[in-house]
Amino acid sequence: MPVVSPLSHRRVELAPTSPGTVQAVSPGSFAMELGIEQGDRILGVNGNPLIDALEFQYHAQSERVSIDVDRSGSILRYELELEGDEFWGITFTDPTFDGVRVCENACPFCFIKQIPKGMRRSLYVMDDDFRYSMLYGSFVTLTNLSEEDWRRIEDQHMSPMHVSVHATNPDLRVALVGNPKAGGIMDDLRRLEVAGIDFHAQLVLIPGVNDGPELDRSLADLSSFGSRLLSVAGVPVGLSKHGQERQSKQMRLSRTCMRVLPDAQRERVHVRRYEPEEARAVIRQSEGWQARFLQERGDTFFHLGDEFYLMTGEEVPPTAHYGGFPQVEDGIGITRFFLEELERYLHRARPGILQGQAGTVACGTLIAPTMTSAVAAFNQRTGAILKTIAVENRYLGPEINVSGLLGGSDLTTGLEDDPQTGPVFISRTTISDRTGTLLDDQHLDDVARQLGRPIIPANTMSEVADYLRRHRPAIRRVA
Repeated sequence: MPVVSPLSHRRVELAPTSPGTVQAVSPGSFAMELGIEQGDRILGVNGNPLIDALEFQYHAQSERVSIDVDRSGSILRYELELEGDEFWGITFTDPTFDGVRVCENACPFCFIKQIPKGMRRSLYVMDDDFRYSMLYGSFVTLTNLSEEDWRRIEDQHMSPMHVSVHATNPDLRVALVGNPKAGGIMDDLRRLEVAGIDFHAQLVLIPGVNDGPELDRSLADLSSFGSRLLSVAGVPVGLSKHGQERQSKQMRLSRTCMRVLPDAQRERVHVRRYEPEEARAVIRQSEGWQARFLQERGDTFFHLGDEFYLMTGEEVPPTAHYGGFPQVEDGIGITRFFLEELERYLHRARPGILQGQAGTVACGTLIAPTMTSAVAAFNQRTGAILKTIAVENRYLGPEINVSGLLGGSDLTTGLEDDPQTGPVFISRTTISDRTGTLLDDQHLDDVARQLGRPIIPANTMSEVADYLRRHRPAIRRVA
């Protein structure tokens, strides 16, 4: 449950019990030279109490720096004169010392409200924290920013930001976000631009709601921003079996007055998944805008989530289309990125280098046809004997068909009849960087023990090849 942080006086979750604790100090860093150690607590810089790692980085780059450190109850003070930017090399156990600021919205498609009990704790945190947007690329709505937050973003030049726009029509965005503050999105983005803050925009698209004419309006409005707007992405709404139950039973009726479509006689936002023909229409609509942006901005600028192409059987666009993959961390273009990396590996790999090496590549059902072809090409070149198994998501429902949302129970069920005894390769995105657990809070080692096989997270086939090569003696070969 959210609590009010004594540090920031804001509603937060996952507040650390020991804020400012140093988790690690990089070898050769300035902090190591000073003698700062793992387990120390950074209390303040130049008399300023700290509420997150960003504030430490900002204040610790002054010409004169005074740092207060708590070491096992003893307070140490470092008085320093610096010549320029220093590599401090400090990793904090929790980057936000006050916790994670919670969302004040009521989005009708909120995925957190669609997940069952028993998953890892962090998944239930409805976060909307601008600091995580800058640190890790999390998308935020900007609706919970105070004037103090805005001034800090501007003064400390927190860039880039990642903004969940969804629609630029003020009334429609209020309906999609479930917050009256949401209608000022264009003013908010303009403020970022004026402050010199780079930002990315994302639109979660819902059939018949914010695609079609509303998507045209959103892209036209967003095109008014200059080079500070780095990219725009459109992703299809996700709906788990639990989310479908909530929709059908109309369980989420809070803030109903803000969940109605503009000019629709009080019709509520109806969330459903895209049908293939509807997805094709979005692709065709996007192609027109991409051609326009290529001419006007020198870049396609607007990119669709891979799901649109995979669900329709259309080929994902080429590498050049993605303009450097600005939102690949959120899955925009990740299929093409994977295929391009595979091509590079196959080009340099010696034929037969992994002859007879066996294993299984487990993936979600959406990417399975593409993955099957990729693994076949990998086997043909290297001599490996890998097979692809499409794992159905029974935990969240088969409608959730991406690899990154598979749970441990899905893997054990989906692979229990696989006679193979070699390693199982899964997408690294299935594992939490913070907890090391899968979506259903199972640890990878526990799932591996249940299957009696090592489970290896990997993002590319070259990582798969590297594991097979390094563990050649321990892996049974197939004649």
